[in-house]
Amino acid sequence: MRQGIAGMVATAAALTAACGSGGLATETPAQIYAAAASATAKVGGYEATGEVAVAGSKVTFDFKVHGSDFAGSFALDGSTIQVLAVQATFYIDAPEAALATDFGLSSVEAALLANRWLKVPSSESADFTDLTSVTDIAAQLAHHGSLTAGGAATIDGQLVVLVHDGSDSLLAVATSGPAYPVRITATGSNAGRADFSNWNGIAPVTPPPSPISLPGS
Repeated sequence: MRQGIAGMVATAAALTAACGSGGLATETPAQIYAAAASATAKVGGYEATGEVAVAGSKVTFDFKVHGSDFAGSFALDGSTIQVLAVQATFYIDAPEAALATDFGLSSVEAALLANRWLKVPSSESADFTDLTSVTDIAAQLAHHGSLTAGGAATIDGQLVVLVHDGSDSLLAVATSGPAYPVRITATGSNAGRADFSNWNGIAPVTPPPSPISLPGS
């Protein structure tokens, strides 16, 4: 797989993985992270949507996570690529231009396989494995930098408490109900935003019907 796709996958995964009740506003940053980790460890699924900057371009993404599986999409270089992960096997559905440019297929192969579900062979799956980090936010919350309080805010009508992780990301956690992450905003090389919703509201992910094996590049 070419560097554009691999870089997007790593950046989107880093952003979504970086995310970390009424009393939270008075808690310390470390306590807020701990509360978010505890809350997310109990969920069966959620949705993560947002955008990241990759090599000067904006990449948008939408991932629906159920357990350790997910179904999602990302838009890169004018192409929208669908991705499924089911029991550690990855599948893609991509337009002709993306298959030729980002997956290294010949023009003939790209034309034949465009907009069809393709099973990613093990030789290519390493470029997608970073995305599996979005399936376990609780584990990701255990790894963070120096935490500082960021005050309170309102995001789409939801009251949140903010925590700075180091100097390049800001975590927003709901202050009512379970302490779910609401948004993570990052600056620097991973500039972007991820919003989280639909906690426990995602249906199980199933493999696509009759996928074709993606030719190795």
